[in-house]
Amino acid sequence: MVKGATGQSERAYFCKPLKYKLGKQWGIHRFLYMPNAPSALLGRDLLEQLDAKIIFKNGDISLEVKDQQYVELLSLMLITKELKTVSEEEKNFKKIMDQVFPGVWASNIPGRAKNAVPIQIKLKKGERAVRVKQYPLKKEDREGISPIIKNFLQIGLLKECQSDFNTPILPIKKPDGSYRLVQDLRAINRVTEDLYPVVANPYTLLTRLTPELTWFTVLDLKDAFFCLPLHEASQKIFAFEWENPKTGRRNQLTWCVLPQGYKNSPTIFGEQLAKDLESWEPPPGEGQLLQYVDDLLIATQTQETCVDWTVSLLNFLGLQGYRVSQKKAQMVRQTVIYLGYEVSAGQRTLGQDRKEAICQTPRPQTVKELRTFLGMTGWCRLWIYNYRLLVKPLYALITEESRDLQWTKEATQAFDQLKKALMSA
Repeated sequence: MVKGATGQSERAYFCKPLKYKLGKQWGIHRFLYMPNAPSALLGRDLLEQLDAKIIFKNGDISLEVKDQQYVELLSLMLITKELKTVSEEEKNFKKIMDQVFPGVWASNIPGRAKNAVPIQIKLKKGERAVRVKQYPLKKEDREGISPIIKNFLQIGLLKECQSDFNTPILPIKKPDGSYRLVQDLRAINRVTEDLYPVVANPYTLLTRLTPELTWFTVLDLKDAFFCLPLHEASQKIFAFEWENPKTGRRNQLTWCVLPQGYKNSPTIFGEQLAKDLESWEPPPGEGQLLQYVDDLLIATQTQETCVDWTVSLLNFLGLQGYRVSQKKAQMVRQTVIYLGYEVSAGQRTLGQDRKEAICQTPRPQTVKELRTFLGMTGWCRLWIYNYRLLVKPLYALITEESRDLQWTKEATQAFDQLKKALMSA
């Protein structure tokens, strides 16, 4: 983990030992790979190897490096010493990083699937353009998402437009103070054609794992939907209004790529990735590759095979134009978290984070909130004894006539029992 001046930490990895030249000196050093860094920096470890001095004089800064002949030998000694102290997991990480195309790791610029054709979106028969007015946004919120929109415009995810469609955006402030851009596409989802969802059932998917598969890698594709281009004729459908917080200028922007929040995005992306993965040829060795939309799981019989499959798949994904979240990658482990389940050899259990998140949910006050809660518990129903019987009083609360819930004694007991059963699952 690397901690910056802001105090925030992120995972970064070292390249394989590289030869460098500085003045008259040649050396070998393992550099830290951080594609998001604004500039290349000389780390303290390298400066120590060079016996360097940083001199501040009369407002100027200079770097002084002695002529040394033993830099390469010292570098190799330090590398050898370091490698002897790392854990087995770190060794696997380094082995993978030495062989993987660095461009596969996600940066500020999303990938672009090379084989994907522009996606066309069709309206339901008889439907017309929908216009939902942008609700007022606080200046603080507009300033919060302004850098995101500026970046998306620069890298081609968004563009200016004039459209008869419009749906509102909502800036979401994260706990760390940063912002996330969310668009309310419910109106668009109502008027566009439905696609048959071919997304696999998570539990059914995991039944393909046999007890002999004991080593696992989990890869999460970053900004996956943004990898697929949107057909120019369909781009106007996702237009939204934007007011620049600095200039006050108002205009419409729209997506050039498959947007998040669109009902068919998971199905469209999942089908494209599955199609691309058909041409991937895994290295020798017994194993399985599972895909759930943009989440991939490798399961193999041996550690060596897991390393080989991981390297091969990462390189394949990178060359196909996809980008993988380095921060979320779980590589070559005997226990991983996949789709909220803890997966190990021959076992699948509910992840503790998922159980705690559901059990900390307060009692729903509206039908919508109750449906959301039942959706979360339904995901875990295979681990809850008599699930259908337990939730029956809760489903009885749901009526189309009322949006507010009228809690009964039976429903309250069922709500509490459901949480208790989940924590003991």
